[in-house]
Amino acid sequence: MAATRKPDGSWHLKCGSALDRCVKQAEDLCKGRGYVVLSGMSKRNLYGAELGVSQVEVREAELDVACADKRGLLPIVTSAAPAPPPAPTAAP
Repeated sequence: MAATRKPDGSWHLKCGSALDRCVKQAEDLCKGRGYVVLSGMSKRNLYGAELGVSQVEVREAELDVACADKRGLLPIVTSAAPAPPPAPTAAP
């Protein structure tokens, strides 16, 4: 498990195979005051022969969290506006 402090003060957590490890790590980092989940993912990849017994499953879990302050107040999160769709191009 790895935790990286981001410039805005939030944390990026890489937690190996289980998202619940990220949750536990967020609780520890935020000292039980609470936190807001900014983003997260749990990904599963299968490697090896499709129908064979030699398949290996690899899971990855990550969370971005912002801790509550010392008074227990959660940060206010504003989301960025979604990127506009690409402009259509004219055919030659």
